[in-house]
Amino acid sequence: MAESVHTWQDNGYLATYTNKNGSFANLRIYSHGLVLLDLQSYDSDAQHQQETNSLLNKVEEKMKELSQGITGRVKHLPPIVRGGVIDRYWPTADGHLVEYDIDEVVYDEDSPYRNIKILHSKQFGNMLVLSGDVNLAESDLVYTLAIMGSGKEDYTGKDVLILGGRDGSILCEIVKLKPNMVTMVEIGQMVIDRCKKYM
Repeated sequence: MAESVHTWQDNGYLATYTNKNGSFANLRIYSHGLVLLDLQSYDSDAQHQQETNSLLNKVEEKMKELSQGITGRVKHLPPIVRGGVIDRYWPTADGHLVEYDIDEVVYDEDSPYRNIKILHSKQFGNMLVLSGDVNLAESDLVYTLAIMGSGKEDYTGKDVLILGGRDGSILCEIVKLKPNMVTMVEIGQMVIDRCKKYM
């Protein structure tokens, strides 16, 4: 790293190191002992990732040496990929952030009610995202069966109402259980049509 800026504050130390290629590192040492190292790089090739991992391992060893064995715990977080063509990170309803291996935007359009996206994931297949909320994926049969009661409900000969049918997976599975009649209600026809085509 070529240039560096160091500042002392009442509550610790901050150093920023900048490389000629635009990569940089922030080293933040707090007065109570927490040390954070954030490396940001624009290179994504395998060789660069190996070099970065090697550098992190050397820094970790040096920190252990400098702290004379009193280091509590060390945690490496996976790199966050920023600025990609396809957004890999999606929040869950309970406030967590999930990274998916999304490699393609299959469909993206606004309906009169919400934005409809269908994204392809290598792990989950096509995924339905409605107004930024990941709803389901092609691999979600277990989720579908759980919504239906995991075999504890008997639908034979009964009238069934499905609210928010989305891709029709619940409808497909309930029909197999020979109900008397099934009514599925979905807020917009576009969701059903796009799921029929892409999922």
